[in-house]
Amino acid sequence: MVPQKACLRQPILQIENRVAIRFQRFGRKKSPFYRLVAIDSRSRRDGRPIERLGHYDPLKKETNLNAPAIKKWLDVGAVPSDTVRNLLKKAMVIE
Repeated sequence: MVPQKACLRQPILQIENRVAIRFQRFGRKKSPFYRLVAIDSRSRRDGRPIERLGHYDPLKKETNLNAPAIKKWLDVGAVPSDTVRNLLKKAMVIE
C-alpha cells in the first residue's frame, strides 16, 4: 500500500470589487477640470466610469454635484477618495 499524501487545504481568497468615488482629470496643461465619477477601485484614474456624479473646476471654484446619486453610491458602500470626501463635506453632501 502506498501512503496517501496529506491534502493541504488553501484558504479560499475572496476578491472584493470595490467602487471608489474619485476625480478624473480633464483639461489642458495648467488648466485642470475634474469629473467626479463612481469607478471600480482597480481601474486607472482615467478609466471607464460606472457613473458620472458631477464636476469640479478648481480655477473658477465651480462645483456641480448630483447629491442623490452620490448618497446612493455611499449607501451601497462606495469609498470616496480623501480629496472627494473634503469636497463633499464642503458642499454638505456628507457630514
